[in-house]
Amino acid sequence: MRASDQPGFTMEGGAFGLILFTDRTTAQMWILGFAAWRAFEAYCPYAVLRIEITSSAMLEDPGLVDAERALGEALRKSRELKDIENLEGFTWPDIPVPGPTPPDATKDRAVIDLTKIATAFSFLHEVQHQIFKTASDRPESATEEEFECDKFARDFLLERASEYSADTQQDRQGVLDKRLMGIVLGAFVILEITPEGRRRGTDEHPPVADRLRRLILEANHQASEHVWVYACSLLLGKLREEEKLPACIRFDNPQALFEQLVELL
Repeated sequence: MRASDQPGFTMEGGAFGLILFTDRTTAQMWILGFAAWRAFEAYCPYAVLRIEITSSAMLEDPGLVDAERALGEALRKSRELKDIENLEGFTWPDIPVPGPTPPDATKDRAVIDLTKIATAFSFLHEVQHQIFKTASDRPESATEEEFECDKFARDFLLERASEYSADTQQDRQGVLDKRLMGIVLGAFVILEITPEGRRRGTDEHPPVADRLRRLILEANHQASEHVWVYACSLLLGKLREEEKLPACIRFDNPQALFEQLVELL
């Protein structure tokens, strides 16, 4: 149910089992979907080609400057939209505007598909919170409930992917990878909206790194390299912006890189 507009990121349970959200919130997720793609464009070569990640190499990468500038602008606009008091003062960034007609570019349509999956993940997470309110098996701790809500949303999106791929004659692994990438984007949204001082966990929310690990590593379906590359790209974008990358990162494969990066959050 749409709630009255207010600054912030609103996606939460309300009275009578309703899930409340604002158009401002879905617009933030839209912009973050394109920001994530900017990160993917900037950093995927490092993960795919197993390039040793060093600050000096990145400084000498001529294609990285423009890619990081585009990523930074998208993140800045998302944060501006989150905080601005009057939406009339917000200028839409240089990305497609949400609307009923899909954009012509295949890349943009792919980003929108991932954003829709991420939005569904966030919505389903809140659905499980509402279910737990009246359930006899509600987890004892708030942090464990967060994990269980993540699991419910992830499994809901993945468990019938095989049926969908059969009905649409699409490759099963491709369908699973796309949905997992959308879930990774949903986790990236959590990372982006969580203040840095709360990322390592609170009484109500577990560490963001633990949520990321569980969402991908404990999924019922094996993630292909595409998923790990996407996840690594998003984490590299965030960590590089916050100047948290060590002097050098060596890795054998994208999953190994992910496991190193998530420790740095």
